[in-house]
Amino acid sequence: MQEKSPDQHPLSDLAYDWITLIQNKAQALMAYDQYIKDAKAANSPECAAFFQKVHDADKAQLAEAKQHLVAVLQGKMGKS
Repeated sequence: MQEKSPDQHPLSDLAYDWITLIQNKAQALMAYDQYIKDAKAANSPECAAFFQKVHDADKAQLAEAKQHLVAVLQGKMGKS
């Protein structure tokens, strides 16, 4: 008699990692929006420009991360 294999988690570790990264990047983008507002209110265009630069980089990384997540969920990347 074979032992019954334990139920596999419906989400792979890799998919979970991508979801977590996406969540963190999305939260960061919202924070950067506030930082930009704060810098503008403090009349600091240099700080606002830097926060905008960080925002734009994270936004681009978020878009790429979403593509990776889709590929992982579709079984096109990583192993199931």
